[in-house]
Amino acid sequence: MNDDQLYRSIQSIGMGCFVKYFEAFSDREKRDDDLIEALMKIEGYEESGARTRVSQSRRIFRENRAVDALNKIAESERTESWVLAKAKYLIEKIQVQ
Repeated sequence: MNDDQLYRSIQSIGMGCFVKYFEAFSDREKRDDDLIEALMKIEGYEESGARTRVSQSRRIFRENRAVDALNKIAESERTESWVLAKAKYLIEKIQVQ
């Protein structure tokens, strides 16, 4: 996954969605179908939108680009302050491990 593909994946997921559900997306024990169902119930996404978000998030983790994604989000000037703050928090949390 190159940087352009990473950026497109982040756009498909949504920065807020990626950081809000970062831990869930990164948990390999959680089934994709369960995550899709949760996004539909909690966020009100259509099934196709939820499926896209889950598959693109899983791809980012599978290709070891999660920290890169968080860095792109943390550097964004076009997202909400809570998203920036959580992205930075997650980066720090990962670096401590």
